[in-house]
Amino acid sequence: MKARILAILGAVIFCAACSHTGTYNIDGTVTLDDGTEVYLIDLNGPDGGDTLGVTTVGGGKFAFTGKTAKPVYAYIGRERKRIRAILEPGTLVVNIDEYSTEGTPLEDQGNTYNEEFYSFDKVRREARQALADRKANLTPEEFNSEWDNIEAAWKEKKIAICDSMIRANKDNLLGAMVMNDLSMVDPEAFLEHYDLLTKEMKEHVLVSKPYSLVKAFAETGEGKPFIDYTVPGGNPDGTDVKLSDYVGKGKFILVDHWASWCGPCKAEMPHIKKAYDAFHGEKFDVVSVAVSDKREDTEAALAKLDMPWNQIMDAQKVPGELYGFNAIPHLILFGPDGTIVKRGLRGEQIYATMEELLK
Repeated sequence: MKARILAILGAVIFCAACSHTGTYNIDGTVTLDDGTEVYLIDLNGPDGGDTLGVTTVGGGKFAFTGKTAKPVYAYIGRERKRIRAILEPGTLVVNIDEYSTEGTPLEDQGNTYNEEFYSFDKVRREARQALADRKANLTPEEFNSEWDNIEAAWKEKKIAICDSMIRANKDNLLGAMVMNDLSMVDPEAFLEHYDLLTKEMKEHVLVSKPYSLVKAFAETGEGKPFIDYTVPGGNPDGTDVKLSDYVGKGKFILVDHWASWCGPCKAEMPHIKKAYDAFHGEKFDVVSVAVSDKREDTEAALAKLDMPWNQIMDAQKVPGELYGFNAIPHLILFGPDGTIVKRGLRGEQIYATMEELLK
């Protein structure tokens, strides 16, 4: 009788486990040649995870199917033709060309969140542009004060929506993805929400990686001394270069972190050039640092772009890890003694800040 009970209990346990494993289907669309391989990769690990499947494109379509016991943060596609999504039981419809996903619970909830979250960016851009149009009638101090007010309102709105989503999804991947977004909006808010998460979500790469960056950001905030680093062969002539070759030498130094593939980085160049043309000399200079980029791509971009200031190449991930950022462009203004004066300068704020400091 005891053996029979144990056998029945074992069967119940086995069936209960099975009931938590569901089938996922991915119906994909992408503009790639027939026969091109696309990949489905589990990104849960710190350096990427296992390849869950490989298939080929036919007539602009591809498909995956499989089973998963819990939602998985996944990469779908290849190279620049890729998208990231939460993989869970159900049918996920993916259009990589349009960067869209729909059809499963967490993805659909995430789409609603994204629509609201990114709508604030449009409002901020419009407010920045309206302020820039009035710049001639404002003092640098007035301009920078109004700019800071725009940024504060943007942060407040984004933090509010992140707060509600994290509290509702603190035990699943959607909450982790929102935490990842929050880390780029406001590091302090990220740390305040960190303890709301379950242990599993804290350990997920979507949270654990930005957590280390947020700590680095806090250690390199405004008023803190600069941290030096060396880039082997980072000078245009192939010799080694240090950040301290420029920073801490008695000038304000604007360090622009960029990459050849980064559209927003290129859009920032005219604003940097305006400040460079007006102020560079004994008190101010600019250094662009190419991160996460191939040297040949950096060199090709430099040949086309108007960037007459100093260049550091092949820095890869070093600056981001030391200074706590994972999105570019990211501009840091260092004071004459190397103290960090300002982080995250953008647009007309660059010129106005230097005008205020050097007037």
